[in-house]
Amino acid sequence: MKKLFDNVAAERVAGYTCEVNMAEFYYKTCEKFGKDAAEVRSTSIRHSKLIVLTMNERLTRTAGRIKCIYKGKLSLADAYVLAAAKTYGATLITTDSQLAELKLVPAKLLKIP
Repeated sequence: MKKLFDNVAAERVAGYTCEVNMAEFYYKTCEKFGKDAAEVRSTSIRHSKLIVLTMNERLTRTAGRIKCIYKGKLSLADAYVLAAAKTYGATLITTDSQLAELKLVPAKLLKIP
């Protein structure tokens, strides 16, 4: 994963995430490591070269369609990140095997030890 972030930092590739995914990242970090860690990590991402996409009508409609098709199988955050990858023609980098297995967009599954 470090190599991916290094490539984004060096601007060799563009990296994207969505505001809703930032909220999910924040609360999961807060649950596991506490509020201070969530603040530091969230701020670090926001000050990196990673582009945090704001919600807009195009992403919202695409995420809504994806969520409708996969009903109870995807969270709204997952639908948004898939919508972003689809909209921007990006490869989804994920640790979630279920997202990668959908094959809605090109995906790279990362294993976390």
